[in-house]
Amino acid sequence: MAVYKRTYKAYRGPLTPAWSRFTVLTRYGLSTLFDSRPFAAYTVLCFLPFLGALGYIYVVHSAAAQALLRVGNAMPGTVNNEFFLGFLGFEAGMGFILAAWGGPGMITKDFANHSVQLYLSRPISRTEYLFGKISVLAALLSCTTWIPALILFFVKAELQGHGWLWDNLWMAGSIVVSCFIWIAIISLISMAVAVWVKWRIAATALMLGIFFLLPAAAQILDAILRTQWGNVFNITHMISLVWMRLFRESQAELPPALRGIPLWAAWASLLSTCAACFWLLDRKLRAREVERS
Repeated sequence: MAVYKRTYKAYRGPLTPAWSRFTVLTRYGLSTLFDSRPFAAYTVLCFLPFLGALGYIYVVHSAAAQALLRVGNAMPGTVNNEFFLGFLGFEAGMGFILAAWGGPGMITKDFANHSVQLYLSRPISRTEYLFGKISVLAALLSCTTWIPALILFFVKAELQGHGWLWDNLWMAGSIVVSCFIWIAIISLISMAVAVWVKWRIAATALMLGIFFLLPAAAQILDAILRTQWGNVFNITHMISLVWMRLFRESQAELPPALRGIPLWAAWASLLSTCAACFWLLDRKLRAREVERS
């Protein structure tokens, strides 16, 4: 029927700035993930290595704590680049489970319920939609990797003193760069898998297969061809190689499987993985979907 009374008025309240509209997706994505109690409990569990490392650094620099624990005048090991590399490696392993658990579900639900078209019909682009989803994983993984690692670094610098901070400032840069590389790879793979597999469990299984079955195929290729170049398909090994070089590990300290791979090949492998993920996302993440019977 005709509307002859002006009872409907346009919204005149404050508008969300265009540059921050993607944060709406991030906020609701985080709230949805933490609605799951097991996920929230595992996220808290990811902070336990940080507390353990913090306690270790304190004991190393506290004679009273060493006497109380009866460990002598010095703790075994030192807090150096290998310590931070090991800490990040352990946290990255726990963070991978976090990403495989919660990452694919953020997009598979949108595709399964055909709500992607509703999102993109709003004043939000595909890039903003994807960035809003990736920001959820980036925030979670940042809170369990480079942020606690930097806290440990500055605690160590404060307790050590004597110019240790300036002599090892490069290590802080290595922490940030290495974690950003890992977060970008994990997030892009998680999103690319999710847009092609509309079932969350299947998407998680496929993501696990990429990181566990693909390395096995690379080892088979190495054994058949008697080479080490099959490791370029092992994403975990390539990330490890880049990390170890960022933390100034020498060639002799590298694992035997990585000694025959140059650094440029590792970077090429990781950049190619990112490019493939962007291509897959561009092909599937669209404002319309064609159904073929």
